[in-house]
Amino acid sequence: MNLKDLLKDISYKVINGSEDTDIRDIAYDSSDIREQDLFVCIQGTKEDGHQFIREAADKGAAAVVIQDQKAWELVQNTYGKELPTAIWVSDSRKALSYLSANYFHHPQKDLTLIGITGTKGKTTVSWMLKAILEAEGNKTGLIGTNGAYIGQVRVPILNTTPPSYDIFHLLDRMKKDGCRYVVMEVSSQGLMMDRVEGLVFDYGIFTNISPDHIGAGEHRNFEEYLYWKSMLFQQSRMGIVNGDDLRAGDIMKGSTCPFLLFGTNPLDERIRYAAGDISLVKTPDCLGSRFTIRDRESGRTDLCELSIAGRFNISNALAAYTAACALGCRRECILTALKKVSVRGRAEMIYSNDRYHLMIDYAHNAVSLESLLKTLREYNPGRIVCIFGCGGNRSRYRRFSMGEISGNLADLTIVTEDNSRNEDRLSIMEDIITGIKRTKGDYLVIPDRRDAIRFGMKYSQPGDFIILAGKGHEDYQEKNGIRIPFSEHEIVRELLVSM
Repeated sequence: MNLKDLLKDISYKVINGSEDTDIRDIAYDSSDIREQDLFVCIQGTKEDGHQFIREAADKGAAAVVIQDQKAWELVQNTYGKELPTAIWVSDSRKALSYLSANYFHHPQKDLTLIGITGTKGKTTVSWMLKAILEAEGNKTGLIGTNGAYIGQVRVPILNTTPPSYDIFHLLDRMKKDGCRYVVMEVSSQGLMMDRVEGLVFDYGIFTNISPDHIGAGEHRNFEEYLYWKSMLFQQSRMGIVNGDDLRAGDIMKGSTCPFLLFGTNPLDERIRYAAGDISLVKTPDCLGSRFTIRDRESGRTDLCELSIAGRFNISNALAAYTAACALGCRRECILTALKKVSVRGRAEMIYSNDRYHLMIDYAHNAVSLESLLKTLREYNPGRIVCIFGCGGNRSRYRRFSMGEISGNLADLTIVTEDNSRNEDRLSIMEDIITGIKRTKGDYLVIPDRRDAIRFGMKYSQPGDFIILAGKGHEDYQEKNGIRIPFSEHEIVRELLVSM
């Protein structure tokens, strides 16, 4: 494709060479550059792409997009060889999104896009909505924490909301493979870092908000976090919002799109779809719920059944139900899909017998862990055994608070490792123990996570709920910058055979 065509709708200045240049592909990571590529220099939180202009030239890149002219001038004065075409833009991260849209010929225009944001529930709502749309006979794409899916085919991705080039590449593949709908988790980081710049979502969904992702390399404070969550609705045609959340008004503030609200308070006249008559369901192989959903406008009431534990999942089901109604899905398809849906690593019951229930959940912060343990207590377990660790290179406050919550709400906490990254795993565990010691909770320390799971299963007591928290869908452990294969699903299967 010609560079001039890629630059359509972008304000730019040619500072070297010519825009009449043929481009093979776009690269934003220097390791991916090949001959005749356009390399976009992104200023990241850890590295600045402008450092790799020389490498791009050495690899035969046809052009580079920059926003730091001084960095370009430094290379120009010292390189000593011919440099590729250089295009200056005021914001190369935003430019990458528009360049990618042009390169893939705007696949989003032929798809119905549904974006989901919130602290908790994004993955569960996305899978519920995908299940509903597929029950209607619609091939559906998904982009989120558990990976990208083109129908039933999984495509691994590194971020909940990938960089814009990868998003447009996925949308292009989904369109060509016959998808009509794409459900996408939209993180606050994805919004702040312009990964969804230029996309217009047909429907934007807000699940809830609580303090998270605040600290170095993330958000400066809660208000900034809230602001970026709300920005989804600046690029949505319709908003679907959890009316139970105390910050729902702040999320909608300043947006001009119409909103539909869901919630559990039937007296709140803002709420279109309200859940009521809630009861929890416990069987030997299932923890779930049963509730009604009343449409305030039509007066219709539906009975909804879920096979996923937790009151918080009632809210998630309401979000998916509301979006599906807005999309025109048939009620019978919605209710059937919600009854059958299971989400990997989200309140997922992976084994149960007449002795104990074993669940995997991605709860990796204080709010999620507290919500999970409180809701499980409502099912009247014999004991709650919580097995978890905390990630390295993240806020220490998270470790103290998660330790304190587990100490207060679990009958036994088994402290173990998670993704230690570049920290010492024992130091991380000591922080968790500091939190537990603020309570009267019992705990054990078993550093190896596989051994911790084995212990929990082997020494279970009748009526136990054993919770493997923090890893969820992940199939790796990250230590010293290296990802080591580690799937709790596989480990449990292996232990069940060997024990």
